[in-house]
Amino acid sequence: TMPGMLTEEQLTRLDQARGTEFDEIFLESMIQHHKGAVAMVKELFSTHGAGQDEMVFKFASDVNVDQATEIARMERMLLQLRIEKRSSR
Repeated sequence: TMPGMLTEEQLTRLDQARGTEFDEIFLESMIQHHKGAVAMVKELFSTHGAGQDEMVFKFASDVNVDQATEIARMERMLLQLRIEKRSSR
């Protein structure tokens, strides 16, 4: 399996969730998924001789930056969701 892929249990949990619980699980899942992409890029660049092709290097570099940016954005969204959830109790 590739890093970041959701398990059947995680997909089932997401499928069964509703409302704010769904949003929270969705963000957690997407963060996990995007971290998997970052891990694959790290593995590529740590492998001797890999990523030498200019197009592959540019693509992998773009994936790394884009995914890291999205992770940070989703972590902020998740934090805000949890703050709102706690304050509504």
